[in-house]
Amino acid sequence: MSQPVSIHQIQAQFGTDSANYEVLTDAAIRSKGVEGAAVEIGVRLGGGLQRIIDGLVESGQTPEKPVFGIDPYGNIEYYRDEIFKEGRCDYTNEMRDVCMINMYLYCRQKNVNFYMFNLEDTEFFTRYADGVPVYADYKQLVNKYSVVHFDGPHTLGALDAEIAFFLGRSDPGAVFVFDDVEMYEHDAVHNQLLEHGMEIAMETPRKWSYFKKEHVDKKWEPVVGTPGWEPNATQYTPVGGPSFNYKIDL
Repeated sequence: MSQPVSIHQIQAQFGTDSANYEVLTDAAIRSKGVEGAAVEIGVRLGGGLQRIIDGLVESGQTPEKPVFGIDPYGNIEYYRDEIFKEGRCDYTNEMRDVCMINMYLYCRQKNVNFYMFNLEDTEFFTRYADGVPVYADYKQLVNKYSVVHFDGPHTLGALDAEIAFFLGRSDPGAVFVFDDVEMYEHDAVHNQLLEHGMEIAMETPRKWSYFKKEHVDKKWEPVVGTPGWEPNATQYTPVGGPSFNYKIDL
């Protein structure tokens, strides 16, 4: 009969499907001293969220700063980007379960207060427009965001809704990270971000990050793309997820 192992003896395993994840760790570190939760839209197998957590831990922001993950899973159809268009991406509930095993294990080891929202981004915006109740010694209504990773649908329409929600709920110093910028017309988003008080922090082939230099009292208007614009990304193969067969002594 196998003996239970300590929770700290188990290596959490996270899959990724992109590149330039150092941008996420840098963004989390930059957010030190800024009020609000760290959030990722599009968790998938958790590799991006792991890098955000690493930055928060490295800069001493945990467990005080909560971490939110937003992803519906369920293998639903949605318009992903301008390359793959509409369809199913095999983001199944089984993938969710494996990711959550790893994520909650990792957060337990790192002393991170993590909340998973099994929702589409638009559902989250509707249900938590007035804030997210967070419980840690006392009840707190969190309605500010200090670092946001935009890794959900890579379309201008989806990004419009996401940026409009988070921009007004972030203070100067907050950091926004945009993934797979070559899969949609990011230049159009970039120009409007600058008009709303954001400045570039890091620019890499796959991810761009911005920090909020000042608050601009200006409504986010829908981004207008360039007629005939074509994406320049190539298809990549996602990394498979891990499996567990441990007895865990909690």
